[in-house]
Amino acid sequence: MSLLSFFQTVSLWAPIVWVRDSQYGMPAVQSVHLTGLTILLATMLALNLRLAGLALATFEMRAVARHLRPWMAGGAATAILSGFFIFVATPGKYLGSYAFRVKMLTLLLAILFHFLVLRSFVSNAGPRRTRAGAIVAFLSLTLWFGVGWAGRAIAFVP
Repeated sequence: MSLLSFFQTVSLWAPIVWVRDSQYGMPAVQSVHLTGLTILLATMLALNLRLAGLALATFEMRAVARHLRPWMAGGAATAILSGFFIFVATPGKYLGSYAFRVKMLTLLLAILFHFLVLRSFVSNAGPRRTRAGAIVAFLSLTLWFGVGWAGRAIAFVP
């Protein structure tokens, strides 16, 4: 069974049919998806601005990360779950989309960068701004916002 045929089979599940075929299903799920993405990006922005020394400088880096973690995880979980519903509703549209493939690649890179690089910098960040911290923050934000930009491009780029 090919990947496309697997997802086409899953797209026949009743909740997915409702999302795809009802007047309000897809707009509702897309709104939830954008809300999750907004929460995720807002927490990433705050974390990275603190890492770069451009905001929240009076707060310890680890404390900022600890307070943002539940919001970050909730935003990511919301975006991923709702994104799955959006994708599975019309898998052929997305699997054939260059912008979607760029989004998925950027998402993978952002997640890897977050767990392999950013978390280490956050754990070891001191009270002062460093060039390395600013570079890591810039790269992290570029990747995460790239996910959002590529997602938006899905509507415009075949």
